Amino acid sequence: MLDYTQREKKFLPVKLIDGETLFLCPPKKGLYTKLVSLEEKLNATEEVSELYDEVTNLTAAILSDNKAKTAITPERVDEIMDIEDMAYLIFEYSKFAQQLIKNPN
Repeated sequence: MLDYTQREKKFLPVKLIDGETLFLCPPKKGLYTKLVSLEEKLNATEEVSELYDEVTNLTAAILSDNKAKTAITPERVDEIMDIEDMAYLIFEYSKFAQQLIKNPN
């Protein structure tokens, strides 16, 4: 029998600059779709500044999808992260999601 109550979930631990540690959940369809869409937009443009708000909003959404259900606002993201930090998080979270798809066990 396939029993989801016994299955151990995988989380991506992230330690923020202010010392708070979040355990990010695997993305659901809505968040995964936003992630893929933003990656496509970033690859299609040289002018990343036009997408800054979208990057900030996606970063907040990724950070808010955590085990403790801690809400992270775009304003907080903008206070504690620069564009390089946000890009790094998006890249690593995308890599985490791809690993789960390739090896769900």
